Amino acid sequence: MDLKSRNTALSLAITMAFSAPAVHSAGFQLTEHSAAGLGRANAGEAAIADGSSVMAHNAAAITRFDSYELSLGAAYVDAEVKATGNTTDASFNNQLTNNDVVDDVVIPSFYLAGPINESWSWGLAVFTDFGLSTKYPADYLAGPIGGETTLETINFNPNIAYRINDQWSVGAGASVVYGKAKVVRTLGILADASNLENGTNFARSDIARSLGGDGWGYGFNLGALWEINENHRFGLSYRSKVDVEFDGDYTSDVPSAIIMPGETRSGDLTLNLPSIAEFSGFHQLSNSFALHYSVMMVGWDVFEELKATVDGQEVLQKDENFDNSFKYAIGATYNLTSAFTLRAGVAYDETPNVNDPSISLPDTDRINYSVGATYAFTPNSRLDLGFTFVNGEENTFTEPLEPDSLPGVDIPLRTKGDAYVYGIQYNHTF
Repeated sequence: MDLKSRNTALSLAITMAFSAPAVHSAGFQLTEHSAAGLGRANAGEAAIADGSSVMAHNAAAITRFDSYELSLGAAYVDAEVKATGNTTDASFNNQLTNNDVVDDVVIPSFYLAGPINESWSWGLAVFTDFGLSTKYPADYLAGPIGGETTLETINFNPNIAYRINDQWSVGAGASVVYGKAKVVRTLGILADASNLENGTNFARSDIARSLGGDGWGYGFNLGALWEINENHRFGLSYRSKVDVEFDGDYTSDVPSAIIMPGETRSGDLTLNLPSIAEFSGFHQLSNSFALHYSVMMVGWDVFEELKATVDGQEVLQKDENFDNSFKYAIGATYNLTSAFTLRAGVAYDETPNVNDPSISLPDTDRINYSVGATYAFTPNSRLDLGFTFVNGEENTFTEPLEPDSLPGVDIPLRTKGDAYVYGIQYNHTF
């Protein structure tokens, strides 16, 4: 069994690229930017501006603040993603079953924004748009496409906004994105095949490839806010794609032309994170009730291919063929009293991964059901709470086990993913 350079590169690229959450938002996007937003399914986020977390969606909206706004928040994601085989052979299916694919994660956020003068405002947002943590058993039958994968990204996002007049504001910002990834892939069934054909003594849990590394990427964001009057406004924003350049250490238990067991080699890969365009509306229909909505387009079509190198050698060109995806959300806010605010929303989130599904990214279309509330302790301090149930569709597909060394060997799979997302955020005006 030939497990040489192309297989090394294959897993290096797949694991770095598919290090993404399969249940929070479609693709490997994260939208847990605030507890208030979580409680309304992120409906109206580019226009509401009820906290400084609006910078994650529209920098122009910070001109609505007459004083400084500080927000500190976190979201806890309890994911329930399952994968299994999809054949008539129960024993084979059981060997491909994992009932806990995605690890639970905590997603923190920080925002500070305020006026410079009557026309200018500024702010700093620290949050994440993309990330993942998935894990399959070490002796998993489909180890070459399963394994352990994590990706963490942090967006350091300074913003500035200008109020043109009473109705129009514009804003812009810079995205400095730090990414950190770790991936482990095991031999799985390839160990059985190699032992049978070549007389080797591999175990399914032996490391086919392991990579841990980090890198930086840079982008920008633009936004506009049209305030028709105090009760009706629209927001439009754009966040550019970011290319994160990863560098890391690569090891393997399998001898090859690139590496021997016990050695470490350098590997690098460019991960193309997509652009995000969003349109939102907000309408205060009475003193107590407001309706809001959003349409978001994620430019996943930049994720066309992956190219990986090990020790400076280009060892992979792999087509990915993601499609652009849309998210549609509608929500409502009800001011119960001067201290209590209630909110709810629903969203439909499309998957971009319709051409080449993978158990490293068990992603499907999903519907989000959300509720939330705010309690104001004082006129200057309040606490937001939010909850979203993510209901993902079941997906059946086949995935090539090793396209280079085992062409035509596809694994029939079935995945299903839901999640329970809890958010809390403290806001202070000063």
